[in-house]
Order: sequence, then C-alpha cells, then structure tokens
Amino acid sequence: MSSHDRAEEVGREAQTIKFDFGEVGADCLMLNRIVADGMAVEADQHFTVALDLKITDELRRACVARELVNRIQNRRKDQNYAITDKIEVTLFSASDVFKQAVAENEAYIAGETQAVAIKWAAAADGLEVNDADGEAFSFTTVKA
Repeated sequence: MSSHDRAEEVGREAQTIKFDFGEVGADCLMLNRIVADGMAVEADQHFTVALDLKITDELRRACVARELVNRIQNRRKDQNYAITDKIEVTLFSASDVFKQAVAENEAYIAGETQAVAIKWAAAADGLEVNDADGEAFSFTTVKA
C-alpha cells in the first residue's frame, strides 16, 4: 500500500476539522518521519521509541565495569567456587579508563562478585591477562 493510499484510508477513518475557510482532513496532511543522526527509532500504531545511541564516557566506563564482573564471574565458575564463597580480587591495568571504571563502580563490582576486597597490583606478573571493552587488564581471584 503506497503512502498516498494509506493517507486516503486514514482520511476516510478520521474526522475533518471545519474552519470558516473550509475543512482540513487527513488528505491535507503529509507526514514524514526524519530520524536524527545517532538515534534509533521504531514505531508502531500506538508507540514510538527513540534511543540515543551516543556512547558517553560514563556509559563506556559502566560497560567496562560490567565486563569486568563477567570476567570475574567466569573465573569463579572455572575455579569451582560456591555461590556464597567470598573472594579477593587483584587487578593490574595501565589503562586510566579501566582504573576509573573500577573506582566509580567498585561497590557494584564487589557486590556482584562476592568480593570482600579489590586490590591493585604493581605489575601483571602472575595475573591472568584479559580485556574489558577494549581496555587491557590482568587479574586473579582467591577465596577470602
């Protein structure tokens, strides 16, 4: 169905608005949807949802923290830790973004991973090399 046919169909269903100079109905309207750059928009008959796809620095650091939690949880599973086992996490990274992500989200990271301590090592020696959203880091976990 073309947009013109759709407009005619809507025009038949909709009421017209009467003015002194005449009537205005759906057949008098032309609607265009223009989506701004950096936005994702979906619509149906009743709802329209628009998402801003811009990744802010704060959002990126939160993503790094979530990925770190994932890496720690996978390590817990690999080491057969019980879900209630408390751990200590030792980290090393040269990335300022990674360090800031951990600092801003330390309570979240500790809460999600049962970590009673998150410590920083002076070097990566003996730590497992990994990556969180492109930020290189090394870490290990031990039962507390």
